[in-house]
Amino acid sequence: MPGSYASEVRGFLGEWAEDTGKDLDLVYVSHVDQDHIAGVLQLLEDTVKWRVFDHKHANGHRAAKPPFKRPPKIKRIWHNAFKAMVDESEAIGSVLAARANTLSSSTNPSLLRLADAFRSVANSIPEAIKVSRRIAADQLNIPLNGEFGNLLAMVRGQEEIGLDPASTLVIRVIGPFEKDLQILRKYWKNWLANSENAGSVDKLEAWLEDNEGPIPPGFGVSIDDELGNRKSVTEPNLASLMLLLEEPKAGGDVTRVLLTGDGHADDILAGLTHHGRLVDGAGLHFDVLKLQHHGSEHNLDRSFAKRITADHYLICANGEHENPDLRVLEVLLDSRLGPAEHLSPNPQADQPFTIWFNCSTNYLEKQQAAHIAKKGAPSDKLAKCIAQFTAVEQKLANAKQASNGRLRVKYLKASPLALEV
Repeated sequence: MPGSYASEVRGFLGEWAEDTGKDLDLVYVSHVDQDHIAGVLQLLEDTVKWRVFDHKHANGHRAAKPPFKRPPKIKRIWHNAFKAMVDESEAIGSVLAARANTLSSSTNPSLLRLADAFRSVANSIPEAIKVSRRIAADQLNIPLNGEFGNLLAMVRGQEEIGLDPASTLVIRVIGPFEKDLQILRKYWKNWLANSENAGSVDKLEAWLEDNEGPIPPGFGVSIDDELGNRKSVTEPNLASLMLLLEEPKAGGDVTRVLLTGDGHADDILAGLTHHGRLVDGAGLHFDVLKLQHHGSEHNLDRSFAKRITADHYLICANGEHENPDLRVLEVLLDSRLGPAEHLSPNPQADQPFTIWFNCSTNYLEKQQAAHIAKKGAPSDKLAKCIAQFTAVEQKLANAKQASNGRLRVKYLKASPLALEV
């Protein structure tokens, strides 16, 4: 969520580091969309400010202490940087920004949505380059992808990665596969080689009709016809770095956490199958599932919701772009509380579960009040987010009331939310 690092995460991390004296074993960037990388860049910039202060103070120079607590030390970072994908990453940003400006003049709603997507990626590229610069040996010297031989982080074999010899936690990379990164590399290079062709409105309209065009109402389509269209997921999202975390529990069971970035359901299932976690169409239950792509309708379908269940579902969304999508919430709720034909066959599916949000209407309304105080008028963008999130909260309130105590919902309102597994 834009701005959430400074307002929420910075203070929490600083207090955690001060109270525990611990470091961050791993910072992981799933992909370079701005809403995934901006907070990491700010964490690195905060670290730089404290390092500059320490240097000046140690050498007897006057220096103002940063107005926030010292962030924890970062031991390593996993991030598939643009520089590792294409050498001309700065030029790609310029091309995408230009295309976004061209499309913004259109009256076609699909082209306007595409312009927003292009602008988001264009804005994220400079931030991705800055992250690479900050972690370099001559600055913060944070090891990049060390567990992957300093190469791209992706699925290779069935490696188990441990970050601490004293810990039983094991991490498995379930995506991206090499083919996903090859497609992403080709995607960016084509933008450079054929920017005029890529900017053709006629060709873009044809592409949208083939891949993303909304299904007209009244044709008898079901909710399942509207969800999980992989062709509508961007190449950067399909190349998300996705992780499976496993740690043995007392008694022989395993704690499992699934981190999905903005990946697609099919690719998540493929990665779990690759590591032998899904066999013959069976499902799998997790302690924690970070729902992919903010609950977008393009990245999840009913089959995924039935096969992959969890005690805790984490949804990082603030209503922007109508995420989380109400249809995604419907199939998720159906998999745990719905009619027999929609219920997950996983043995744990009839147990209580919690849906967590890093947002709330209360939080958004505070942002709107601050915007009015500063600008003298409400933000149209925030108003749309509030409307979407109000619908989300109402849907979940109705489901919770009918769940006989099985559904719990947690919203971020003021204090940080903490989930221990």
